Amino acid sequence: MNRIEVIVHSIDQLPPLPAIIHQALQRINDPKASAQDVVEIIQYDQGITSQVLKVCNSAYFNLRRQVHSLREALVLLGFNTLMQIMLNKSFHGVLSRSCQGYDLDTGALWKHSVSCAILTEIIARRLQQEPDSRLFTAGLLHDMGKVVLSANVRETFAAIKNLVREQGYSFVAAEREVLGIDHAELGALIAEKWKFPPAIIAAVRYHHTPWLSGGDYSELVGLTHLANCMALLTGIGGGSDGLYYAGDPEIMEQYRLREKDVEKCLVQLNDRLQAVEAWLEVA
Repeated sequence: MNRIEVIVHSIDQLPPLPAIIHQALQRINDPKASAQDVVEIIQYDQGITSQVLKVCNSAYFNLRRQVHSLREALVLLGFNTLMQIMLNKSFHGVLSRSCQGYDLDTGALWKHSVSCAILTEIIARRLQQEPDSRLFTAGLLHDMGKVVLSANVRETFAAIKNLVREQGYSFVAAEREVLGIDHAELGALIAEKWKFPPAIIAAVRYHHTPWLSGGDYSELVGLTHLANCMALLTGIGGGSDGLYYAGDPEIMEQYRLREKDVEKCLVQLNDRLQAVEAWLEVA
């Protein structure tokens, strides 16, 4: 096998996506499905249900009564919050791995990924759009390819850095030049293997290159790109590639967010991130 084939084959090292999560994501992507349809799938998984109920009954939400079922949680917390708890619980383990090739210690990639996911919702509300569960999922999983590609980047980091510093490549373009594939494309292949909805696959694949997406998913891709840019501004989990990252100016102009808007989004992010860390009991 050549290098690209070896890298793609290494996707199999990741744990399989739980079937219940796969089914839930398919329902989320179905415009005819209701929030209750998704809950009816999730409620039969004892592990996920117990985790979600533990979070719902935590001090953070301070509900007036104990929640004993996902149906109750849906009524009291709303569908988006319910899905965020479930997704964070499901992917926390994989995203918490260290990615030494990107100078990301244990937990750093997870923190950046959650920041990006939270920002998709914050930005959507500031733009007076209804938050989309697919958007939160794309934000959470946009850098999944780094988990697999990390070892290869570490081995070739000098060559990648040389292209970035000496020849003006973006970090992603340098990954592609040296390795034959970049972490965004590899992340999209992971999402395809896990049978994610097409919109989420597109957002993962084009989160660094939104101008290439086109089609029906350009809005989802653009907001994921914008959220990633803002997350990197915080310095949270940027790693080595974050030092060489620049956002697409056309996307920035498209949403007409001023400096004050960005500052307000980042203040909200800090509060929400602390809440999520409390949910998951992250040290």
